[in-house]
Amino acid sequence: MHHWIPDVAQLIFEFVYDPIRTEEDCEGRATVVGLARTCRAFKDPALDVLWAQLHSLDALVLCSGGKRDSNNKLIWDRPLYDADWRILAQYGKRVRTLTISPQSNTWDISTMQLLSCFPVPGPILPNLTKLNWLSDREDFFPFLRRFCGPSLTALSLSPISWSVRKCAAVASLAPSCPLLKEFTCINAEDSSMQAISEAVVGWNRLQLLQVGPLDEQALTHAGSLQTLQDLHFSISDLGSPVLEFCSPRAAIQITIPSPSSFYAFFQNVHFSTQRLHLFCERYDGMFPELFFSRLKACFRNPGELLELGLVKTMHHNRSIILNSIMLRPLVSFKGLNYLNLADLCTSNIDDAVLEEMAVSCPNLHDLYLGDKGRWLIAPLATFDGVVSLLKHCHQLSSLGIFFSATFKGDFTDVLQADAINLNIRNFSVGASPISDPMSVTVVLSSLIPNAICINHCAQGSAELRDMEEKWDTVNTWFKPFVSARKHSWEQGWFEGKMVVEKSAIA
Repeated sequence: MHHWIPDVAQLIFEFVYDPIRTEEDCEGRATVVGLARTCRAFKDPALDVLWAQLHSLDALVLCSGGKRDSNNKLIWDRPLYDADWRILAQYGKRVRTLTISPQSNTWDISTMQLLSCFPVPGPILPNLTKLNWLSDREDFFPFLRRFCGPSLTALSLSPISWSVRKCAAVASLAPSCPLLKEFTCINAEDSSMQAISEAVVGWNRLQLLQVGPLDEQALTHAGSLQTLQDLHFSISDLGSPVLEFCSPRAAIQITIPSPSSFYAFFQNVHFSTQRLHLFCERYDGMFPELFFSRLKACFRNPGELLELGLVKTMHHNRSIILNSIMLRPLVSFKGLNYLNLADLCTSNIDDAVLEEMAVSCPNLHDLYLGDKGRWLIAPLATFDGVVSLLKHCHQLSSLGIFFSATFKGDFTDVLQADAINLNIRNFSVGASPISDPMSVTVVLSSLIPNAICINHCAQGSAELRDMEEKWDTVNTWFKPFVSARKHSWEQGWFEGKMVVEKSAIA
C-alpha cells in the first residue's frame, strides 16, 4: 500500500460521512462503518472519521464494557481492567470534538468518577481540539480539567448558575490548556467574574473571547493580545478603569447596562480597533449629550474605525432620542462602512447632518438610522437628506432611515441623476410618515431601482395604521414602476438608435 492511501481514504470517507454536520447522517455513518471492516488500509482512516466528533461520552462507555441500568443511566457495573483502558485509549485518541450536552442526566456520577481514573497521565482525550461543555450539572464540573489538554484550542461553557465548585474548576483551567484560542462563556455573571478573569489571564493566544464581566486585569490582558479577532464582554461596576484595547483586527462587542453607565466606563479607555458594537440592556431615561464626543475621544485615530453599532437588546417603551448635536461627532469616523443606530430615535436629526455625514463618510456600505422603532415624533429629515446619502455614498447597499417621505414642492426636484444608486438592495423606512404613495413610488423607483422591496414597520399602533397601508401601496407599485421605467428607457434607446442609423444612411 502506498503511504498516501490513508490520507486519500480519509478524505473520501469524510465526503461520505461528514462528522461536522449538524444533522446525524445514519446512512453515511453506516457506510463508513462497513468500509472500516473492508480491509486494513481502510480501518484507521474510517475510525478517525467515525470518532472525530462525539455528541456525548456514551460511545466510549459502551465500547469498553459499560451498559444502561434500569434507570437508563450509563454505568460500568464492574471494574475496568487493562484491556478496557486500552480500548478507551484506542478510540479516545481519535476524538477531536466533544459535546457534553445539557441533557446529561443519563450519566451516573460514578461513571464520570471511574472515567477520571484513566491510568495514562494527561487528558482522557489527548487529541481533543474542541470541547463544548454545555452541562450545568454541579457534580460534573470538577471533572472538566480531565478533558482539557495541550491540544485543546476551543472551549465553550454554558452554566445556568454559578457555585464555588464551578468557579474553582474554571479558574484553574489555563495551565491545562495553555494554547487555547477560543473561549466562550456567554452566560457568565458577576459571581463568576473573578474565576473567568483568572483563567483569561493565563491564555496568551486567544483569538475569540466571548464572556460576561471581566476584571480590569483580564481586560488589560485581553486588550493587549495581537492575536485577538473577536472580543465580547459586559461591564458591570468597574468604575472608570484605565484600559487600552490595541488589537486592531479585533471586533469588540460590549454589553452595557445603560448608555450612562458606559459613558462612565470609558472615561479612561482607548481603542485601536476597526469594529466596535455596543449592546444596551436597558435605558435609564438619560442619554449623555456628549456620548459620541466621548466615544470619539477614545480613539487615537477615529478614521480607523470601520464599524460602529449601538443596539438595544431588550424592548421597552423608553426611547433613546438623538439630535443633530449629539450625532455630529460621528463625522470624525471618516472610514466607517457600517453604522447601526436603528434602535435609536433619530427624529431630531436634520438634512444638514445627513449631508455632512455623507460627505465625511463616503465609504458607507450599511447605514441604519432609527428605522426599527415605531416613533410617533415627526422626523426633521426629508428626501433631501436621503438624496445626499445616495449622492455621496456610492457604495451603499443597505439603507435604513426614519425620514419624512413628503414633498413641500414638486417631487421631481429630488430626481437627480447623480443620486441614482444601483447597489442598494435593502431599503427600510421604519415608521416614516408618508402622504402620497404615487409620488414616493416614482422617486424611489428612480433612485434605487434594484431594491428588493421597501421595508417598513408593521403591526403598529392605530396612529401608524394609515402609514402602514400607504407603504404597502408603495411596495405593490414599486416593481411595476421599475419595470416600466426600464422598458421606457430601452424603447427610447432603440428609437434613438434607429434615428442615428437613418441619419448615417442619409
